[in-house]
Amino acid sequence: MIKNGPFLALDTSYQKLSVNELIEAVGKRLPKNFDEYRQQLCRGEYRNLSEERPVTHVLSRSVHAVAKQSNRKTRFVEAVQKLRSGRWLGSTGKTITDVVNIGVGGSDLGPQMGAFALREFANDAALHDLQVHFVSSMDGGQLYAVLPIVDPETTLFIVSSKSFSTVDTFANVDTVRKWIEPALTQEQWLKKHVIGVSANAQAMTNYGIPPAQQFTFGEGVGGRFSLWSALGLSIALTTGIRPFERMLEGAKALDEHFLEMPLEDNLPVLLALYGVYNREQLGINNLAILPYDGRLRMLPNYLQQLDMESNGKQSTADNKAIDYPTGPIIWGGFGPNGQHAFFQHLHQGYDEFTADFVAVLKREAPGFEKAVQDGLAEQQRLAVANCLAHRRLMWEGSENKTSPRDHYPGGHPSNLLIMDELTPESFGALIGAYEHKVFTQGIIWNLNSFDQPGVEKGKKIAMDVLSVLDGESDESFDESTDAIIQRMK
Repeated sequence: MIKNGPFLALDTSYQKLSVNELIEAVGKRLPKNFDEYRQQLCRGEYRNLSEERPVTHVLSRSVHAVAKQSNRKTRFVEAVQKLRSGRWLGSTGKTITDVVNIGVGGSDLGPQMGAFALREFANDAALHDLQVHFVSSMDGGQLYAVLPIVDPETTLFIVSSKSFSTVDTFANVDTVRKWIEPALTQEQWLKKHVIGVSANAQAMTNYGIPPAQQFTFGEGVGGRFSLWSALGLSIALTTGIRPFERMLEGAKALDEHFLEMPLEDNLPVLLALYGVYNREQLGINNLAILPYDGRLRMLPNYLQQLDMESNGKQSTADNKAIDYPTGPIIWGGFGPNGQHAFFQHLHQGYDEFTADFVAVLKREAPGFEKAVQDGLAEQQRLAVANCLAHRRLMWEGSENKTSPRDHYPGGHPSNLLIMDELTPESFGALIGAYEHKVFTQGIIWNLNSFDQPGVEKGKKIAMDVLSVLDGESDESFDESTDAIIQRMK
């Protein structure tokens, strides 16, 4: 059964229950005040109880809201236009040709995914080729690859960190500060080659970033929900302002759909309810994300954080222990590549799984000669054919009683999310649908989907270990950890 939403459709034909059966079986798990919770979320009034602040990422779905949060509309737009037109000059008078976004988690995954998916929609006739790069890993591996291909005099760095104190991020920034010498002084670098994006304006000022190059967003915007905010600057720099606005408009249209549509026609609610049924009633603990369009190949990594950091919890929103399963393990990969890797296990392996396939039905491919356009369109049809075929085989299977090698058990539930075309609007709607799915499941499981105490605890332990490695502490841990520390020393 196909349900249509704004810029996006959902086919649930390969699920164990029909939509009506699902609403009857699982819809009752939604609390009576679910409508009010939806309204609160979209008004920016829903509360993140453990951190004592409202959840406000949905309010970011317009460039005006992004501008207001950053105390500037014109500065956000002007920064994008100056960089994309070649009018932003570095301290030595040379045009900025490269931008490096340094961030981790929500300051990297969403912006990088959006920039990669939407870069072909740039339509503002940039006067020069602005290259946008992304660096996140604390080990310096990505920085090691980027620094040799950029020039200190023509490179601008976006330091993206909600707190503006993330250890991973500033490990990279500290290395960059060494790299820019002797081409630039520290003062020159900060004055013309750094933009800060954070919820902490004071920390950016203390760091030395000029106020005109600070872009802020609200404390109520969680990192994994932040690509709509000023943290989406790297997307806007890749595409230009108008495609970035269109992405926000697509998500906003999905917000209205989530608020207004009845359960049986509500895409994010159906995704949530099928997910709860598959997790609880079928006992399937994992969900594979399988996009069949190369522009969406970063979607599985993004959804890992969105879903698992939000709903991988063993306590309720009011801090009571729970004894029931919550969010599933999210994994996956670019479908056409997966066919030549892990699909063998999906078709004939032992384990149960569910899957979300994502298909883009057609591609216009402007900017190429007609023969190339025709070739790309045919490749898109090939991808869709493979998507439909593998999804069908995973569901229906193929019985062969005489040859186990040719037996396919089938029975694996899946959704198919359908875009007629990948556009900024349909991309925004897709991400918005998953955000609201996660929110709805969090409501059903009585979770706070907007904190991440496990992440914070892991960071604290890491700093304790680092202090021992640096000789600042003689704390002992366990036999294995202590042995590795001694080996490093």
